[in-house]
Amino acid sequence: MSAVNKKLPANIIEYFGLAVHNQQALKIIKKARQTVTSAFNDHPYNFYRKQQPEQPLRPAPAVSASYSSLYEGYRQMLFSDTGYWMKTSSAAFRPWKKRIDQWVDAEWEGDWVGDQLALWVKKQKDGSGRRLFEQALENGIDSVDQPPEIMKEFFEQVDATPKLFDLEKAQKGADLLADMSPAIHYMANTSLIWVSSSIGPVSRMVGATGRFFDVENSLSRFVETSSYVVGDVSSADVFQRFSKSLKTGVRVRLMHSQIRNQVIKVENQPDIMDFDQRGHPMSMRISTTGGMMFSLFCLWFSASLGARYSREDYESCCELARVISYINGIDYHLLPKDLDECCLYIDHSLSMCEGVTPFTEQLNQAFYFGIPQLLAKRQRSKLMQKLAPLPQGFLNGINQWAYGDEIFELMPGMPKQAWWSMPLFSIIKQVRGLYLLIDRNIPGHSLRQQRRRIKHRAFSNKKFVWLVAKLMKRDGSDEVKMTYDSHDHSTAKDLKSANS
Repeated sequence: MSAVNKKLPANIIEYFGLAVHNQQALKIIKKARQTVTSAFNDHPYNFYRKQQPEQPLRPAPAVSASYSSLYEGYRQMLFSDTGYWMKTSSAAFRPWKKRIDQWVDAEWEGDWVGDQLALWVKKQKDGSGRRLFEQALENGIDSVDQPPEIMKEFFEQVDATPKLFDLEKAQKGADLLADMSPAIHYMANTSLIWVSSSIGPVSRMVGATGRFFDVENSLSRFVETSSYVVGDVSSADVFQRFSKSLKTGVRVRLMHSQIRNQVIKVENQPDIMDFDQRGHPMSMRISTTGGMMFSLFCLWFSASLGARYSREDYESCCELARVISYINGIDYHLLPKDLDECCLYIDHSLSMCEGVTPFTEQLNQAFYFGIPQLLAKRQRSKLMQKLAPLPQGFLNGINQWAYGDEIFELMPGMPKQAWWSMPLFSIIKQVRGLYLLIDRNIPGHSLRQQRRRIKHRAFSNKKFVWLVAKLMKRDGSDEVKMTYDSHDHSTAKDLKSANS
């Protein structure tokens, strides 16, 4: 024994020995917990641009590095009324390589500020983090006593919204959405639900959260999603600082960050977490595409069914799309700057993204069979129960119109195509186009339009939730709530593998 050890009591020597042993045990435990995510943590592309702006731009992940014709029918529908020249090869995008490379780089990262705030909220006990978040959202960050730095940074971004965007122009875009009949607007967003099953990055996350697999118990989430992307984004005070629409959008951003933080902890489920091949599972890239879909897409869908819009109309909706994407947590410099860049962004994003995933069949089964069957089950009338195939065929028709026929052959879980659905939508296009043309040329059009806009907003922001609850026989039920907090207490274990 050394001279030093001779001077130390035996219990001190035992203490240091135990401490060393415990440290080694902790390292082993930590390493075991990181067996799956270590590849993510150690990957050379796993960094946030905010922290390392000097790093070179990252190339596209393997799954989005080559052109795919899978969504050509979809893109043809989107761009048919815009004058935009749709690209049909990787080479066609080369003139815009410098800008596209910036967008591709964003496939490797999520929303740093939102994700860090979500981690802070999660660590606070007894829901106090969520309460402070809601307090800052409702009353401003100055109402919170000594808020953490990450919360201050988050709400600096929220408060900057009116300064960064032309909200008057965005409001014109929201007015255009509100001018649509609720039927057309909800049809446009029903077709977007299919994005959740057919477009890889979205399909993986919607599938992993299990949001719609259990149709019986997913009513609240369905209502939340539909109410936001129809009602809030077309509201009369769209994304003003203390408007309902902005508060809802910010809550959705936090919810997405909670899911991101869970995803990177998932073990042994490569169909959810495969950073090396697919980049970040909920990247800034796909979140920006979502912003475009909830605004510009709806106008394009409406145009495919007989409406006519000017370039100024599309530019107004483009500004609305930029605001939605920013609220989703997208870095301002990554946002498409104008309508032409928005078209290029969506065109490139859909040209290069993953298609069928392990969740696609289950999600299609839920959308096309589960929802109509549940509707039929909830009806007291025998006649209404027997009409279940009609909403299934109508759902099918909406998506055939939006995506084209060919893609249906490649998507598992789809019902047989209803023979009457496509002729029906052709008739809708002709009749609606003629009606809108006549209406525009009858005196008093502007006044009628304003009145309709008010009625449409009243339905989407107030009556829609009531109608869904009544249709599903859930009147007064807590299942129909608009809190956007479904992931506050969920964990990585709540994510579902397609193979489980």
